[in-house]
Amino acid sequence: MAEFSYEILAAALIVVFLVLLCAEYLWLYLLSKKNEEILIQRREINARIHSMMEAFLYSPTVLSRENELSSLIKYIGNDYVKKDEASVQLFQIMHRVKDISPQKLEALDRLYEKLDPIGFYSQRLEKGNYYEKSYASRRLADFNATEKIESIRKLLDDKHPDVVYNAAMALSELSDIDSVALFAKKCESNRYYSHRVLLEMLQAYRGDRAELLKRLYKDCNNYIKATVIKAYTTDCLDTITDIYIEGLMSKDTNLKIACVKALAQFGNPEYEQKMAIALNDKNWIVRLAAVSGLEKIATETALESLVKAAQDEEWWVRSAAAKAIVNNDFQLLYVERILSGYDKYAADSVKNALYKQINMNGGELR
Repeated sequence: MAEFSYEILAAALIVVFLVLLCAEYLWLYLLSKKNEEILIQRREINARIHSMMEAFLYSPTVLSRENELSSLIKYIGNDYVKKDEASVQLFQIMHRVKDISPQKLEALDRLYEKLDPIGFYSQRLEKGNYYEKSYASRRLADFNATEKIESIRKLLDDKHPDVVYNAAMALSELSDIDSVALFAKKCESNRYYSHRVLLEMLQAYRGDRAELLKRLYKDCNNYIKATVIKAYTTDCLDTITDIYIEGLMSKDTNLKIACVKALAQFGNPEYEQKMAIALNDKNWIVRLAAVSGLEKIATETALESLVKAAQDEEWWVRSAAAKAIVNNDFQLLYVERILSGYDKYAADSVKNALYKQINMNGGELR
């Protein structure tokens, strides 16, 4: 009797499991169909609005243009999706402003006035859910709505990390240095916002990057200092090289690496001695960054330092130094010195660099 009961229970559990599995598949199917319908509807709206905007912009007379505009506004009505799509397309057209005739620019001004994208997204910023607030803040930044900075800044204290992230990105695009500094301070204690997120926000900044770097270097910890320097390394901000030089003496390895890389980008002989000193650093990544700087400087004394770097104990440093020498030693004087020397590892690195260059040049050295 007990065995019979267990068999019934097992069969019942299997049936329940199968029912739940079928229900899950059915739910996923219905969800997929709904999403597909939404996408189809969105494409239809996109195409309709695009067509109506084209008709509006290319109308031959003022009267016909006003009629087309009235039709467009009537079609959009109070529909959120339609108004958003129209605003997005308006923004895309505004980005092609150089290719637009003065007559069409006047029409765009009229369209902008009617759509009022800043007013539309401001409403979503105040009353929308967390997704709508995130989206609205980015769209407001697209339209350079500097008058909404205070409203967007309030979102930096939102409980949803996505809202905070998008608000920070929007404020960075709007060049609000105070808000960017505030978010950077948040990142000091909250590693939820990763190194990548902070870099992305810094790269989005449209204001004076040198001033922002000075601000963060003064107010933030070494982690943020190193991150902002890395973000702007390729910018070659020559007004703040004193900060990079100061960072070379830092005990924080990450900050020192960032500063050496930033200074190396200039390729300025004035910093050759700094690069040569960095070649003696105990951290091989610092030494590798110094090799990059000396390669750009490429003076005779810089090449002498690279010969020394070609004998480094770390393969990556030797390889980079050998490549730098081969790229700059047009008379092959330093190459021959290394090849005829006693350091087998340095010679192997130079040979490898030579072979790579020959292969890249179709069998020729230069």
